Amino acid sequence: MRFLLRLKHWQLFTLVWGIPFGLNILLFFDTGFPIIAIFPVMTLLFTIGVYGWIWGISIELHKKLPADVKLNVGQFKIVFTIPIVYMLALTFWMINNIFSTLSGHSGENGENMNVIGIIIFIHLLSMVCIILGLRFAAKTMKSVELGRMANFGDYVGEFFLIWFSPVGVWILQPRLNKLTDD
Repeated sequence: MRFLLRLKHWQLFTLVWGIPFGLNILLFFDTGFPIIAIFPVMTLLFTIGVYGWIWGISIELHKKLPADVKLNVGQFKIVFTIPIVYMLALTFWMINNIFSTLSGHSGENGENMNVIGIIIFIHLLSMVCIILGLRFAAKTMKSVELGRMANFGDYVGEFFLIWFSPVGVWILQPRLNKLTDD
């Protein structure tokens, strides 16, 4: 995901937020194009874009940490893989469920409730993992910039800018471009 860190801020914003938003606007005007055909593309762009950006910040900048700063990148990889897999699996489950409904083969109500309960549990777990991933990325970035282990007060701004990435991309990406220049 190093390539995401090398993009200009406007390129990353267009890829992650602009294209999916534009597709949603087109679908709003009922162009006759089925949303089911475009939903996986929007989800894939979002997942690769936002989660890939966070992954890239964490993995690529981890290599640039000062020798005395120790952050557990292996733990980050395990924790942050959960929301990525969840998002992709949920997308494919929804597509399968929609096609089953359209073809008249829907499951039993009790079966659907069990699946929804599992989804809610995994969703909550995924949210916790995302927050931990945001924290790791922000801490890694700020530690590289400071040349020492950053504490939460040092990287709280980066944490929220990564969390609210439609704004954060514009502010953080130029700094990331400088940090990833070889």
